[in-house]
Amino acid sequence: MVYGQHDQSFEMQPKHLYMLRQSNPGSLVKWEVDPDGRFKHLFVALGATVSCFMFNLRPVIAVDGTHLKGKNKGILFVAVTKDGNESLFSLVYGVGPKENDESWMYFMSRIRRVYGQANLLLIISDQHISIANAIRNELPNATHGLCYYHLQNNMKHYGKAVVELYRQAAFAYEKSDFTRAMNALKVIKRAAYDKLMGIGPEKWARSMCPMPVRWYSFLTSNVAEAFNARLLWARRLPICSMLEAIRLVIEKWFSERLRAAQQSEEPLSAEAGKKVAIEVQKSRRYTAQRLSGRKYKVQTCDRSFKVDLEKKKCGCRAFQLDQLLCSHSIAAISEAGDTIAEYVDDYYTNEFLIDCYSGSVNHLPSRHQWLIPEYIAESFVLPLIVTGQSGRPKESRHRGGGEGSRTQAEKSSSIMRRKPKKCSICHEGGHTKRTCAGRATESR
Repeated sequence: MVYGQHDQSFEMQPKHLYMLRQSNPGSLVKWEVDPDGRFKHLFVALGATVSCFMFNLRPVIAVDGTHLKGKNKGILFVAVTKDGNESLFSLVYGVGPKENDESWMYFMSRIRRVYGQANLLLIISDQHISIANAIRNELPNATHGLCYYHLQNNMKHYGKAVVELYRQAAFAYEKSDFTRAMNALKVIKRAAYDKLMGIGPEKWARSMCPMPVRWYSFLTSNVAEAFNARLLWARRLPICSMLEAIRLVIEKWFSERLRAAQQSEEPLSAEAGKKVAIEVQKSRRYTAQRLSGRKYKVQTCDRSFKVDLEKKKCGCRAFQLDQLLCSHSIAAISEAGDTIAEYVDDYYTNEFLIDCYSGSVNHLPSRHQWLIPEYIAESFVLPLIVTGQSGRPKESRHRGGGEGSRTQAEKSSSIMRRKPKKCSICHEGGHTKRTCAGRATESR
């Protein structure tokens, strides 16, 4: 009664999306039907989130698709990033029948329409071939990166030593560290080395990403999967109720995060401040010496690094790749007598957070207040029909290797569903035929 029926929700969809667009100016809201009038695709980009990404967020997005749990099935497509405080930020979302070339092409083409052909854009995903095809065709100027975690799962069967060397190569800032790890990998497991090099280091290694594109702190598509997990309850609802549930989540984030940012008196976001504080502690063990102009030499216990404060570069490459201060650059800044905040990129400032969430994600008016044009009122959308997989629908995705064990509640639920054991001789519960007293009697 509260959320409506699934079939009726598809009929209501054109009116709901029209009012969503009217209530949130600057939004891109599109839907498609097939020649028979049956639902095919929809796409939503709220105006407030569009302006945030264009001016206040790092140009990195993670994309993913997950199954809907309602009567009509389908796939929920999402594109997610992180704000300057490392919090989830939903950019766009949509629905399609299946996770195939056609659906991903539609989704990526609408992302291109919203954000254009951004040359600095990095799109992170798993190894789904349809995603790669869609990025290559619809966003050829963007860089496609592969999720570190998904590749790590593919390396696990080679052994722990291979996984560790892959981790070192992927997270390395300096190209020399990347080369050292890959050379060691080549010696102990040539098959793993060939596989990673065949994929292309520029797709998964931080140090090999073609500049000026940057990975920042992403490296995985887990932010998209985390957003999908956040919507697990909503993915069971009729389509219009699900869209409203997603909008409510985003509205709540805007309200809470704006209030938190306005109450903070620090120049940096909370998470950026924590990272910088750790680097400040490290920098106290270093000595910095001015070379010329704004260039400094920073000596650690075993190495020396050149820091150029004017160009915001350090020999360790963390300064320029993350655009957040490393311990060597902080030592040079202290020697120069400057303040730390002026060298941190604007993405991590509290001012950018406030500007990011100052937009408005507006609710839809009550249904009796809707003013619907005639051409929208006459639109009729038939429900999506997707042939589901056999068996009981899964409540959550399968865990990959190394993702950790299930929670105690999940284990208990699984144990409770097990069929109790029964003896095949006496047909009583609590024991098996190996320990059955009747078996001993039969033997005698």
